[in-house]
Amino acid sequence: MVTRFHSGGAGARPTLDGLSATPFPSGVRNVPVEVTEAITPIVVWRKELCADSGGAGRQRGGLGQVMEISNREDAPFGIFASFERVCFPPRGRNGGGVGRTGRLRLASGAELRNKGFQTIPARDRLIVEMPGGGGYGDPLERNMAEVATDVRLGYVGRVAAEREYGVVVGPDGYVVSPGIARDGSG
Repeated sequence: MVTRFHSGGAGARPTLDGLSATPFPSGVRNVPVEVTEAITPIVVWRKELCADSGGAGRQRGGLGQVMEISNREDAPFGIFASFERVCFPPRGRNGGGVGRTGRLRLASGAELRNKGFQTIPARDRLIVEMPGGGGYGDPLERNMAEVATDVRLGYVGRVAAEREYGVVVGPDGYVVSPGIARDGSG
């Protein structure tokens, strides 16, 4: 038996973006996967930040993360789920957008409950998508260079940059022009 704590993104603050994959108010980061893999038959196949999961805002919400987990042994394993923000998205503040909700499912397609004991069948993988944090302030007030940096880092997709922030970012990851929402034309 092992207890693991993993978190989604924290909400944005009045002057700073939210922390990614970090709980509030503790600020405790996640347990390294190597620790769990060394003491259990669990294998973490994937652990990465989820693009576009933080709510849009003058300050962007922190990103959630996705983890894909299986049992090294040819046997089922159990989890006691205790996940929040699966049914209702993290709200933004002062005009900021909502963060993406979390999700718990099997690679084979079945959706799991966010609470309670559940069994993961042998040879299947558990996919945990943790929620992003809500944004703070009007997304159209976010500095265009910061939006472009978010795109280059993979935090925000180019489509979301234009839709949510009104910024057109080219394939090279730099601002091409303000979008329709920013320049008022259209």
